[in-house]
Amino acid sequence: MTLFLLLVKTGVVTGLLYGLFAYGLSLILAVNKVFHVAQGATFVVSAYIFYALSSTSGIPQWVAVIGAFVGAGLLGALMQILLYRPLARRGADPMVVLVASLLTVSFVQYCIELIFGATVLSVPVPAWFNTSWTLGGVQFSPYDIGVVVVSLVLFAGMHWFLVKTRPGLEFRAVGDNPERASALAINLNRVFMRSIILGSMLVVPAAILLSLQAPIQSSMGFDLLLKAVIALTIGGMGRMSGALIGGLMVGLVEALPPFWLPTEWGEFTLYIVAFAFVLVRPNGLLGGRPKNRMPALLRAIGVGSTRRQEMEVPSTSAAPESAPQTTGVHS
Repeated sequence: MTLFLLLVKTGVVTGLLYGLFAYGLSLILAVNKVFHVAQGATFVVSAYIFYALSSTSGIPQWVAVIGAFVGAGLLGALMQILLYRPLARRGADPMVVLVASLLTVSFVQYCIELIFGATVLSVPVPAWFNTSWTLGGVQFSPYDIGVVVVSLVLFAGMHWFLVKTRPGLEFRAVGDNPERASALAINLNRVFMRSIILGSMLVVPAAILLSLQAPIQSSMGFDLLLKAVIALTIGGMGRMSGALIGGLMVGLVEALPPFWLPTEWGEFTLYIVAFAFVLVRPNGLLGGRPKNRMPALLRAIGVGSTRRQEMEVPSTSAAPESAPQTTGVHS
């Protein structure tokens, strides 16, 4: 029984770490309509910035945390300016955008190896981080508690941001219907830029926590990216709650099989479950037919009389030619 509880604890903690990674990926996908696999590069860069600043004598570790957030945000902005925006202007196919994003991951990985080398590095860990507690025969560490608390706090904070704040409501409006949002004076360039910056910064807590727990290497971003994508596939693409639920399911499905089966069956079972969701429920657990939430969102934002504006704004199938060009890539 103790082994089973230990596996459950490991699955929950690992699943929430996948969810932490998937939060930003889900936000960027929902708003920009870009499958931002270059999030793996952002994860690695923020981890190495945290390592570099933490290893520098005289710099407190909280400064390293801030530096990782700033670096992730700047990298996200650069990707939007140098990669996604030019591709959108050229009308690039979504598959081309995906390939460009994948190439960015490899490019950043090799740049990191040129700067730091290909060796595995370790972040200096505070003494208190190595302590542990035993409850019900199961050992808990500050890493376990940190992943659970940070994941749930970020999820609750992002839910409040998207439901209660004007920038969050603009994110949702653009994600629902960018053409109509543009016609109603929502600046698409600003929303796309803000969403990719915020989405990039959301991956930093996962990078810091994993850096404190395990050695870092240039390929760690791609390894975690694959599990985050599976989590979004199971939970529902472009949904924050889907990232949370999907991450938990991935962690548990990966961790529990060794209780009954040989250890190597863990990942094999995960891929079987992932294939089943792709074939049977491709929209994920929380996916479904999209709803038109624009009227309610516009009322919440406070954009004039929604009913009157809906009568005046043409449908998306007949958008005016003079409408501003969007910077996201929409499929």
